[in-house]
Amino acid sequence: MRVAEHVLNWAIVGTGDVSRFIASDLAQVEGVRRNAVHSRDGARAKAFCEEFGFDRAFVQLDDLLGDPDVDVVYVATPHATHAAIAVRALEAGKHVLIEKPLAVDAVEGERIAAAARATDRFAMEAMWMKFNRVYGAMLADVRRNAIGETRSVRASFGLPFGRANSTRWSADRSSSTLLDQGVYPVTLALDVLGAPDRISADGTVRPDGVDVGIHVTFDYADGRFAQLGASMTEYVEPTASVSGSDGWITIAAPFWASTSYETRRGPIARALFEPNRTEHERRGFGYVPMLESVNEAILDGHRQHPLHPLTSSIAALQLLQTIKQTMTADNSETREIR
Repeated sequence: MRVAEHVLNWAIVGTGDVSRFIASDLAQVEGVRRNAVHSRDGARAKAFCEEFGFDRAFVQLDDLLGDPDVDVVYVATPHATHAAIAVRALEAGKHVLIEKPLAVDAVEGERIAAAARATDRFAMEAMWMKFNRVYGAMLADVRRNAIGETRSVRASFGLPFGRANSTRWSADRSSSTLLDQGVYPVTLALDVLGAPDRISADGTVRPDGVDVGIHVTFDYADGRFAQLGASMTEYVEPTASVSGSDGWITIAAPFWASTSYETRRGPIARALFEPNRTEHERRGFGYVPMLESVNEAILDGHRQHPLHPLTSSIAALQLLQTIKQTMTADNSETREIR
């Protein structure tokens, strides 16, 4: 049984934009103490602590990981460093929540899973979409055949992030629209339709190997399909829909953190002109439900979260790798992005 008064000490590694959202939302979670922050820039770490109410700032990661007061580490560093830092934290006896993607490929994802098993510590990819109330309600409707037999998915996430010299577009950091944005449409397709039988993919890849735009089709042997897109250079409408034999559901933008969806079903006139709207209020920046669930799971002694186990993250990484390989094999456009 959980001790009602027990509190977990959380630390954040990294002080970028996502860390700021996480830090703010942690303040709304019961059973959490904002304990420590790490940045290689001491002044930045100190300023972050003061702004968001954390107790201590660390410049050396080993010092933070070696501190016995730290219980949970949120890894919010560049993609290329996720696996190494997560494994170090696990081996130091810390639970970890890792900003998506879990790792840059399935092999690194398996390393994290092995370290979590070996150390008997909790580990999860921070796929906040899975904990969003709208997303959960939509999946429940689909699975109870609210729109009949599910036949297709459409989802995209395209926003013009940064510029060509941005840290978001760095080969050294394993920057990738597939890993950063594409993981959401792919995860949605997996949740609704399962793994595809065939993949068609194309997109834009810079000469340094950084993919900055993709469009993908998943095909299934029974005729089902998914059409997915992602970009870090331009807008691609960030909504999603699930269609079935008796109607369809449209999730409002941004679909991975939405507050509403519309269900249209039945005879054509009713489906077109009489939608049913489902709404749920956003809490904080949207990370609160995930942070609450993870904190509770750790306090209850779980080592993975049933809503998003590591096997799900690794399966998505394997699929993302296949998409990238398909893009390369199909001679996707390679060009400079300015």
